[in-house]
Amino acid sequence: KFSYLFSANEVSERIVSASVGANLIIYLTTKYHLGAASSAIIIFVYKAAANFFPVCGAIVSDALLGRYLMVTLTLFSCTIGTTLLCLTSVIPRLTPPDCTLPHQGCTSPTPVQLLVLCASLGFMALGASGVRPCCLAFAEDQIAHWETSRKDRALRSLFSWYYVSVGFSQIVAVTVLVYFQDRMGWKVGFAVSAAIMAFITLLNLSASPFFVKVKPRKSMWAGLLKVVVVSIKNRHLVLPEANHGVQFHSLPGSAPLVPSEKMRFLNKACMVRTLTGPGSRSNDEEQPANTSSLMTSTCTVEQVECLKSALSVMPMWSAMVMSFLLQSSSFGVLQAATMNRRIGTGAARFEIPAGSISIFEIVTFTVWSGCYDPYIVPALRRITGRQRVLTLKQRMGIGVFLAVVSMAVASVVEARRIENAARHGAPPMSALWLAPQYVLMGLSGAFSSIAQIEFYYAVLPKSMGSFVLALLFFGGGVASILATIIVKLVNVATGRAGGAPWISDDLNRGRYDCYYRLLAVLGAIDLVYLVTCAYVFHETTQNMSLEGGGVHEQQAEEMAELRG
Repeated sequence: KFSYLFSANEVSERIVSASVGANLIIYLTTKYHLGAASSAIIIFVYKAAANFFPVCGAIVSDALLGRYLMVTLTLFSCTIGTTLLCLTSVIPRLTPPDCTLPHQGCTSPTPVQLLVLCASLGFMALGASGVRPCCLAFAEDQIAHWETSRKDRALRSLFSWYYVSVGFSQIVAVTVLVYFQDRMGWKVGFAVSAAIMAFITLLNLSASPFFVKVKPRKSMWAGLLKVVVVSIKNRHLVLPEANHGVQFHSLPGSAPLVPSEKMRFLNKACMVRTLTGPGSRSNDEEQPANTSSLMTSTCTVEQVECLKSALSVMPMWSAMVMSFLLQSSSFGVLQAATMNRRIGTGAARFEIPAGSISIFEIVTFTVWSGCYDPYIVPALRRITGRQRVLTLKQRMGIGVFLAVVSMAVASVVEARRIENAARHGAPPMSALWLAPQYVLMGLSGAFSSIAQIEFYYAVLPKSMGSFVLALLFFGGGVASILATIIVKLVNVATGRAGGAPWISDDLNRGRYDCYYRLLAVLGAIDLVYLVTCAYVFHETTQNMSLEGGGVHEQQAEEMAELRG
């Protein structure tokens, strides 16, 4: 029960961050009078921090603080962030005064107002640093001492609940909480978010005596860094061909191991000594200085091979960064705000909040992810007559391809929206025209994100489970930084002649369709790069086949290792 309670910390954090992120661009443009490009840059930087910080949080929790203390401190940070954001909507001095006319007579925010805003987002991003990488792993710690069969059943139940709860949290965030923000005002919407975080923080503290707290241990990250340092230090050593006459340092009590031949320069980090060749003289005779050396090493063969495995997935990782960028670069919320969002007829007519438009992506991702292994894979096997339907690299490629198609569809829909807005007296287009691009993006995420997790788990040793999440978080952070740079360069280049830039504050004057078309071109180039990497680089599998689509029965065990 306490395992479920502790993993609820991450669910609460995800509900709050998703609800704030879904509508944040509307808040920045309407309450702070920031332009679309400036608002997007702030959001991209916030997302980058929320992705980079968990990598640091995983290292700090493993090596210094332990998981419980790390989660507790970051829950407080997230509570402070949501409270500050709520105060910006409650205290008038923390936001600029309202515009005298729509888009006219607007006052820019002061440095203090921007400081408070950025501080609130900073505290929320810092809150993600401990909650996201540690919560599920800490929940697993609560049952680690159980008998094996009982623990396996509990893990399956725990992770099944986790999958459902994370999807549920996203849906609640972009429907219920966004509805509060849209219909009841920012004060109520942000106050609910702050109340959720305050409640879960106090609940976590009150349950502290009942938790099993594992002390921090030596971090895998320190071992990887040590290999780099020692290999540079030993760069002057010469490795004989086929490692002839060389001894390597292995873990105490284990059988002697020899490192692999790939990336041989790293093998110098685990060299113990180099012996003379077959024609060497006896020990009492003088030996040539250039053929005999004694070397003390602090790295093991296992640590060297872990670093090699990590480096071997970098080409595919770099190719998948673009998928994160395409999935986060849409201005659909701003577009939806200018479109007809009413559905239904008569008394049942309902207006969808602009921030809830991403519900199509979330539902698609959740449904497809849940149905892929038990229903879609067996159906594809019956159709194709093959046991192995799609390899993990093929699934990642399909994910990038669907993201490119999504951007192309977004460009066409936006061009149609601009054309419709230019016709005087024409009713606004329905916001449901945005649904196809979000459905495609949900499918893209379901293919690429899950395939990435399985790919990294297949290639990396089981001891590097936490490194898998770090790669995903880091990829999302790099994508957000690249998106910031692209938005800035696009507006500088297209607004140079004095005209409206592509990403204009007025969507009807801007050319968001061209921006989406540019992203589609960049995505297509990345798809070629991904295919090249898939054919050129061949990784050694550690845990499961790269040909399969994941093993349904092993999901609990895999996610346990994945979360470290």
